[in-house]
Amino acid sequence: MSGDEPIKSALAFRWTWDVVKSTDELERRLKEQLFYVLRPRDDILVATSLTNPSMIIFVLMCREDGGDLVVIQNPGGWYDEEHIIEHMPLFEKTAGIRLVR
Repeated sequence: MSGDEPIKSALAFRWTWDVVKSTDELERRLKEQLFYVLRPRDDILVATSLTNPSMIIFVLMCREDGGDLVVIQNPGGWYDEEHIIEHMPLFEKTAGIRLVR
């Protein structure tokens, strides 16, 4: 990558409900854990940490059985994809969801 790209990396995961059991609970939990959360639709949450500028954006698409998670890193991020994957258990715990391995 030359550094000129508008997105440094994007990763996709499947997840299931764990501690939280609804999109409302997921939104509340992320906000309590100091994430900025937008809800463009009832079944979609977009979250990032409150640090400015944010480097990682989490897009959670929710269904009855869990959903899909897209993790997007902006060009200012300093993580490689392996580092993001390595730290996904922390996001799982923070959000109250479980990634499908």
